[in-house]
Amino acid sequence: MELSLLNWRRLIAFAISVGLAGAVPAHAETLLCVEDVAGGLRFVDGQWQGVKFKTGATQYAITAPASDPLTYQVKQIGKDYVQFTCTRLKFDNGMLSDQISCGGLGYGMIINFAKLRYVEVYSLGYIDDDRSGQNTPSITGGKCSTISP
Repeated sequence: MELSLLNWRRLIAFAISVGLAGAVPAHAETLLCVEDVAGGLRFVDGQWQGVKFKTGATQYAITAPASDPLTYQVKQIGKDYVQFTCTRLKFDNGMLSDQISCGGLGYGMIINFAKLRYVEVYSLGYIDDDRSGQNTPSITGGKCSTISP
């Protein structure tokens, strides 16, 4: 049986894709995280007060591309943009950190792969003393599951 040039190209492309898939380290986990609890501060009647927020069961996909399995992207399900990009540390002994931190000053997320939990923090509003009621500091916690992409 003789292979045509097109079939050779397909066979080579398939072999390359299988080879690349095998080269991806197993530590590139994918998580689905779901908001569980939320609270924060709200400016009410002339003062800041601690309040419990209703959760909207917001969901996040945390994935690492095959090209860089230590760099994770956090996307809220239903949104087209990457909310955070985070780097997972790999220690000299080859072990990976259980936790990654994403974001920057005033806004971020900490994800724990071992405990399958996350915390998202938004601290603006109170810090700048924004009394409009539109800029509400919050902390949200949720649980994650490891999924197979």
